[in-house]
Amino acid sequence: MTVTTLAGGSVADRRALLQPVVETLGEQDAQYELTRTLHHEAIRAIADTGALALRIPREYGGPGGSIADVVETVIDIAQASSNVAQALRAHFGFVERLLGNRGDDALRARWFPDVLSGKIVGNAITEAVGTSPAAIGTTLRSTGDGRYRLDGKKFYSTGTLYADLIAVSAEREDGREVHVVIPADREGVTLFDDWDGFGQRLTASGATTFEDVPVHEDEVSLVPADHRLAHSQTFLQLYLTAVAVGIAKGALRDAVWFVQNKARPAAHALTSVAAQDPFILQAVGEIAAWTSTATAVTLSAAAALDHVVDSGQIDDQHAIGAAAIEVAKAQLVAERLTLDAAQRLFDTGGASATARTLNLDRHWRNARTVASHNPLAYKAWATGDFVVNGTLPPNSGYF
Repeated sequence: MTVTTLAGGSVADRRALLQPVVETLGEQDAQYELTRTLHHEAIRAIADTGALALRIPREYGGPGGSIADVVETVIDIAQASSNVAQALRAHFGFVERLLGNRGDDALRARWFPDVLSGKIVGNAITEAVGTSPAAIGTTLRSTGDGRYRLDGKKFYSTGTLYADLIAVSAEREDGREVHVVIPADREGVTLFDDWDGFGQRLTASGATTFEDVPVHEDEVSLVPADHRLAHSQTFLQLYLTAVAVGIAKGALRDAVWFVQNKARPAAHALTSVAAQDPFILQAVGEIAAWTSTATAVTLSAAAALDHVVDSGQIDDQHAIGAAAIEVAKAQLVAERLTLDAAQRLFDTGGASATARTLNLDRHWRNARTVASHNPLAYKAWATGDFVVNGTLPPNSGYF
């Protein structure tokens, strides 16, 4: 198969190209977040490095990277901007879905060349209808000539304002769920920048509407009806965990910078220099320890999921369930420690640390928003039920 790539080379080559892009992104993020300026240029620059194609196998023209490679890359991006990292979640999830039991050779041959050419995939999955976010009200109807029409409205279309393609969940006329992938600029598609959360403000998580949108046959795939546990769902949970770790790393970076450049000890401190104040150093040390712990458990969970895929166990429900529990445990630890680290940052200085211009509070707001995606109490419950009773986690898309 011959494909055109924007940037070739190994996983290491692509990640090396990514580093200067991430450094620039980190310099911009605090101000962009203050002014709610979307990171269009940075996301395009990231795509141009070829890093968004890390997981595409060598036989399809990619570098054949591992899940752990993606997780490490996401952490790197997230410590510069957790917004940009989360905005790319749908893209990496789309690729992982095709690699698993939700994809096949035909779908991979159809879509991997687009990813290798630098196209970015967003999503339009969640709706406001029904009793849960998994409900589907968007419809795909046949026009009788091998084509279709798509109608509906989605909320929380994370990353879609940055995307070239949109992966949409819809219901066919016979009630079957389908996956539709269409260009973001197709007639009848309207994107809204209306996400109003207090954190992750630049993830482009607005609504998307579809009004009589034309869809071609090769843009539609049927979602398996058995709804078995899929490793690609667990991957999406691991991805959020990686974003949280990146936030912790960003908080640690800013804590060190603040102590070295801005902080002043209290008037009654034991030293006149913030960088030598034992209680300020204690705060930084705790942030560093929590960040290291969060990183370690997340990479361990990535290795567990890689093992399931590499050993050919993607159809083994017990193997996938066990890996999902490892990811759930990592989420429990990483998200809680990240919240603690983001809050502890303010113990490295006085009231000056709360200056709006510094925007240090974005780390806590972003961590809290990421942690709010899935209740951690259910992660703990599922983990306990697995350890005590051997019960597999719920097949809800959240494990």
